[in-house]
Amino acid sequence: MGSETHASRAYRHLREKLISGRYEPGERLLYGPIGKEIGISATPVREAAGQLAKEGFLELIPQLGAVVRTIDRAELVELYEVRLAIEPFAARLAAERATKRQVARIARELSRMEELALRQKSSASESAGKRLEGQFDKADYGFHLAVIESTGNQAMVRTAGQSHVLTRVFGIRRHRYTASSMLTTCEEHVAILRAIEAGDGETAAQAASAHINHGLELSLAAMEGRES
Repeated sequence: MGSETHASRAYRHLREKLISGRYEPGERLLYGPIGKEIGISATPVREAAGQLAKEGFLELIPQLGAVVRTIDRAELVELYEVRLAIEPFAARLAAERATKRQVARIARELSRMEELALRQKSSASESAGKRLEGQFDKADYGFHLAVIESTGNQAMVRTAGQSHVLTRVFGIRRHRYTASSMLTTCEEHVAILRAIEAGDGETAAQAASAHINHGLELSLAAMEGRES
């Protein structure tokens, strides 16, 4: 097994933190402190930031460095449109192609989401804290990735995976995570999973489309709420 370079390690670290919502849009990333978090110098962190800028996560500003991008309503809609063009078809293919092992993986990610949603329901706070949000996001992303990967289409995995991550960083994470919203997400995932288990491609595609449209509605509402 080849050793991981410092730059690739920094890239993975930053990407995971972006996906989990540890960095907010507009936030500046400090190369030195980030490097210390994972025991490397600032240089590979700067290299990783450059790659993430190419992928649309960050903006490189002269004299300032890397800043998490802020996107507008039109770009957010475009990202969701890419997902709507790909993920329902991926769900259809998953219903046709997924093996028992792949279906079991999808179900495990859903079970983890349900566990976290119920934990939030039994808590005293109305909204989930950062730690629980991050855990729920990780399982949610894992569910979608497992569905897409079960198609066996690697081009689809790359394209859908990228658009999904971008909407996660700039969109779906920006609304409040209440027990109700978390349980609703789980219910929408159940509909996708049941259709895949039944080999019903049409219903799987419809369920995926409805789920993505609902995510867009929530993301736009959260964006408009911040702007008002």
